Amino acid sequence: MNYIFGPVPSRRLGFSLGVDIIPYKTCSFDCIYCELGKTTNRTLQPVDLIPPEAVLQELKAVLADPALTIDYITISGSGEPTLHPQLDFIIHEIKKLAHRPVALITNSSLFYQEEVLQRVLAADVIVPSLDAPDQAVFQAINRPDPSLTFDQLIEGLIELGKCRGPQIWLEILLLKGINDAPEQIETFRDYIQKINPEKIQLNTVVRPPVLSTARPLSFAELQTIQKALGPKTEIISSAPKEMIQSTRSVFESEIREMVSRRPCTAEDIAKCLGLSVEETIGLLKGMVEGNKITHEVFNQEGFYRGI
Repeated sequence: MNYIFGPVPSRRLGFSLGVDIIPYKTCSFDCIYCELGKTTNRTLQPVDLIPPEAVLQELKAVLADPALTIDYITISGSGEPTLHPQLDFIIHEIKKLAHRPVALITNSSLFYQEEVLQRVLAADVIVPSLDAPDQAVFQAINRPDPSLTFDQLIEGLIELGKCRGPQIWLEILLLKGINDAPEQIETFRDYIQKINPEKIQLNTVVRPPVLSTARPLSFAELQTIQKALGPKTEIISSAPKEMIQSTRSVFESEIREMVSRRPCTAEDIAKCLGLSVEETIGLLKGMVEGNKITHEVFNQEGFYRGI
C-alpha cells in the first residue's frame, strides 16, 4: 500500500485507518518537534502529485477485509493534507466507500484561504493545531513557509470555528521553555475563546523530534495547564492502555510499513498486530539484528524506525 496505512492505535481517534494524500515531508511547516524528520519540500502551493483515484482504489481493497477494526478514517500521513487541491472530493468519496467518520489532521496553515476552508467542511472531525501564541514563537516552533504569518494562521482558525459541520478538536502541542509560560498559556486561552472549538487537546513531544531542544512537559505540568485552559481541555499525550487490536497474522512487512511512517514503540506495534508486547519485542529484536529497522531511545522510551 502506498497511500493507506494502519489501522494504528490513535490517542484520540481509537483505531484509525490512515490516508496519506501528500508526498512525504511536503508541508507548509518545518516543525522542530516533528516525528517524521525535517521537511524536504516546504510550500504553500497546491500539490496534486497523488491522484485521488489511486488512493480510493487502495482504500477499497483494504476495506474488503471483514476482520478490520476501524473507528475513523483519518486523512493525515506524512505531509500537510490541505495542500491537496482535490481534498473535498477525496473526503466525499471516502465517506461513500467506508461509511465511517472521517477525521482530518492538519497544521491549520491554509484556512485563511477561502477555497481551502471550503474543501474541509465535509469532514466529521477536524483536528487543527495551534502551537504558538505569537509570531516569534510561531517562527521558532513551526518554521513556516516564509510567506505565511501567524496572523493568517489565527485568522484561518477563527473562520474555521465559525463554520457549521465538522467538530473542531484544537490541538496545542507544548514544549518545555518555549510555549508553556503562564503568560503564553493566557494568550492561548484568549485565542481558544475566539476559535470556540468543541475540544482542546493538550499534547507534548512523545517521539524523537527533529531538534533536541523540543523537550516534553511532564504529565503534572500538562495537568496544571489543563486546569488553566478550562473544562473543554483534555490531555492526549499518552496512548490509552486498554486498546487491543484483534489478532492478525504477523508479517515483517507490516512492521516495516508501520515504522516507516513514524517511530513506534513495541507497545504501539503490539496493539496493531494483536500480539503481546513480549511476542512483539522478540520480532523487533530479530529485525533490528537483521538491519531491517533501527531502535533508539527518547525521553527514556524506546522507539523503532524504518531504514
